[in-house]
Amino acid sequence: MMRTKLRLKWTVPAIVLLLIAYLAFDYWVPGNSPRFSNQVAVLEYHHIDPEASDYTITPDAFKSHIDALQTNGYHIISMKQFIDFMDGRGTVPPGAVLLTFDDGYESFYQYAYPILKERGLTATNFLIVSAVGTRTEDGTAFMSWDQIEQMKADGFGFYSHTYNSHDFVPGADGKSVNSLTNPIFLPSLNRMETAQEYAQRVRADLTQAEQVLAEKLGTQDKLLCLPHGRYDQTTLTQSEQAGIQYIFTGVDGLNLPGSKLINRINGGAAKVTADKLLDKLTDETRLLGKLKIALKNYVTSMRMDE
Repeated sequence: MMRTKLRLKWTVPAIVLLLIAYLAFDYWVPGNSPRFSNQVAVLEYHHIDPEASDYTITPDAFKSHIDALQTNGYHIISMKQFIDFMDGRGTVPPGAVLLTFDDGYESFYQYAYPILKERGLTATNFLIVSAVGTRTEDGTAFMSWDQIEQMKADGFGFYSHTYNSHDFVPGADGKSVNSLTNPIFLPSLNRMETAQEYAQRVRADLTQAEQVLAEKLGTQDKLLCLPHGRYDQTTLTQSEQAGIQYIFTGVDGLNLPGSKLINRINGGAAKVTADKLLDKLTDETRLLGKLKIALKNYVTSMRMDE
């Protein structure tokens, strides 16, 4: 009994010290090469502008991201490579990264396109299809179909960010809700949508987006990027009914074949410097990083349920 107690007395501190040593090594030993393989990191961006904000980075910042990825051994792949990998039809290089942008802002054409084209790289933009060729209330322009077709010819991808279900609208008790994941108030009928009406509206929106994309860009994979990263069971069911193959979410993490829900890592905020972007990618493979990501995803899921 005494020997057992002595062993326990020294074993527990030894385990703690080994864990601390492991975490210290894992976090502070330098290494520039990617630490993941047979997985893909999907990066999320929105707007590029000389004035940065929560969802906007500067052209120089975006260029520094690309420089950092290439210098540190990451490989930027195309959407076709990604889909082939997820379908089990192809492989990806170590440190594979897919670049995605949301909304379809003209800044993608002005800034990201020339930076990437010069290096022989590509990216994907998820379009609010009804907004193509228009401007926001503050004057921010969306891309035109001519610009989109020009970039598609150069290997860039364009898919659905819904037809017109991106904005928040009045729901129950006048509360602002995501129109893709909630029934909405019908002013003309002075009542809320029924569950059936809600499902039909979501499916009609997703189907219309795919029809317009097919008319403008030809036959291609049916991919959906969720507005604000949010979804519910109705979204998933109606997406399947609309023939959507993969759904890009707001959940952080790397991607392996076998899932229809795609994780993404946010790179498109002013605070995400090139070094912080590399830290985010490194976090995906380290114990403490995974714990941080799990906590972040939990908090995100709680907000989605509000």
